[in-house]
Amino acid sequence: MTATKASHSGPQSATGLARRTTIGVLVAVMLVLLAQSLVGVLGLEVGPIGPQTPFNVGPLVTSAVAAGVGAAVVYALLDRLTATPNRNFVVTSAVVFVLLLVPVVTLAPAMGVTPLGQVVLAVYHVLVAVPLVLVVAGGVTTRIWPEFATSYTEER
Repeated sequence: MTATKASHSGPQSATGLARRTTIGVLVAVMLVLLAQSLVGVLGLEVGPIGPQTPFNVGPLVTSAVAAGVGAAVVYALLDRLTATPNRNFVVTSAVVFVLLLVPVVTLAPAMGVTPLGQVVLAVYHVLVAVPLVLVVAGGVTTRIWPEFATSYTEER
């Protein structure tokens, strides 16, 4: 007799997890770049603009991709190690989100980021985190692609 896990809306396989992560990252990148364009069009004073600032396209895209990789690794581990990976993923994501706001408050001012820039960076964090959590955990994709509705570990 084999033990079975409770069904959840996580990805079916490593390929499903990679697909979900890619979708989440693409949505996050589009949202954050759209927001950055809006910041530019409105001429908001967020702080210095240059290749090494958090408001440049490179760091914005790199951060979103890194967040996606981190989300996929964490989800895969939680799916393998826990009975309720979606709930644990959402909780873990919330904790990580709060921890990642600490540098926005503590380090960004030293880089010349204005208080408005800190708010913009916090919004960027939301624009990256929300699509990743929703898509990787299946809050969105199970309605669009029902075949993603089973566990990542069930096919292994």
